[in-house]
Amino acid sequence: MVKKRRYWDYARYANMAISFGITMIVAIFLGFYGGNWLDRRFGTAPWLMLFGIMAGVAVGFSSIWSELSALEKDFKAAGSGKNKRKTIINNEDKDNNQ
Repeated sequence: MVKKRRYWDYARYANMAISFGITMIVAIFLGFYGGNWLDRRFGTAPWLMLFGIMAGVAVGFSSIWSELSALEKDFKAAGSGKNKRKTIINNEDKDNNQ
């Protein structure tokens, strides 16, 4: 059971890393191409492209922040569940010994 739990923990981390990489790349490319298109349209090269790239980086980090927050919340909930279970088991052992 413990090995299975560890496997899923590693799978979650791998999923988060892959998701972060894909999100960051897509956000930066969309910012680049959107900013480049606006630069060609308004003749403001390279300012809107740079702004688009920075916005893409900001969106990517915002995404990873929200994923990390959700992951931390899940681990805290799982951890508190384990502690409650240990407390219940310890109390049952005490009751059995008396």
